[in-house]
Amino acid sequence: MKNICLVGCGNVGSRHLQAIAKLPFSTDVEIVEPSKDSQELGKKRLAEIRQNGDSRFSWYSKIEELRHKPDLTIVATTATDRADLLCRLADMGHARFLIEKMVCQSDEEYGMVVDRFHQRNAKGWVNTNPRCFSSYQKLKESFAGSTDIHFSVTASNVSALGTNTIHYMDLFSYFTNDYNIKLNGELLINKVFPNKRGSHLMEFAGTITGRTRGGSSMVLTFLPSDKLPTIVNIVGNDKHVMIDETNQKATDMINGKEMDFSYEHASTLTTSISKDILEKDNCGLSTLEDSRVLHTEIFRMFNSHVNKVTGGKVELCPIT
Repeated sequence: MKNICLVGCGNVGSRHLQAIAKLPFSTDVEIVEPSKDSQELGKKRLAEIRQNGDSRFSWYSKIEELRHKPDLTIVATTATDRADLLCRLADMGHARFLIEKMVCQSDEEYGMVVDRFHQRNAKGWVNTNPRCFSSYQKLKESFAGSTDIHFSVTASNVSALGTNTIHYMDLFSYFTNDYNIKLNGELLINKVFPNKRGSHLMEFAGTITGRTRGGSSMVLTFLPSDKLPTIVNIVGNDKHVMIDETNQKATDMINGKEMDFSYEHASTLTTSISKDILEKDNCGLSTLEDSRVLHTEIFRMFNSHVNKVTGGKVELCPIT
């Protein structure tokens, strides 16, 4: 029997819980969630799915109540104070982590987590999971011969540029095999937007550009409209594919042919990711160390924008 710990069972965490319940072997799952409403959401979503294995679920309000040192810990809280939480869990003997993005809110916090994981011989992967979509994996194979990749995304700001920059930046790094991406936020809209997760957090709109040293480029444009589908364009040597993530379809723009594309959700994708970690001690996600390069650049760019707009000096990047 595998012991799994889930910390945080809100909207995202409850989807991870559904995925855990689909693992094809027996599991003892301990869930830490202080909110009664989120506990009820998790129980409701468990009842919606068919469980594959023989699983037990126990509910707690704080990590000190946990009974086991788990084989896998999934952390699905908000980024606020997550660095401290991850360090405390590592000190308690948790050794393998699937961590929601953003991992934390500053490079100082990130460094603290990496150092503590190294001290405790712990490993972590960041749940920037589009690189694990089978559709994107097949597309990457088809772009293998391209020397430069030009990658663009247009979407509604309802999709949250601050929250999702890490997802598409990681996907771009997956296609280019390069984590060293330099961002420019000069084309961001000159204001900050409210964040639905709390008044201490912010959101953003406008355009971010990025570039690798090798010459590949990225453009993310999220506009303040609720009617825009999420469109991803990937251009390489004599190749151009347009993906409509919202409507789950893709087109080979050179030949005008429709292609298969499926958007995969955490409620199913985390099943295979967790299984790989438990059985192989590895998975297709970016490691905690690799993702730090992307996080550091995001912290720098958004903090610079917030300081320019507000006239203040933020030290914690106000996204989750």
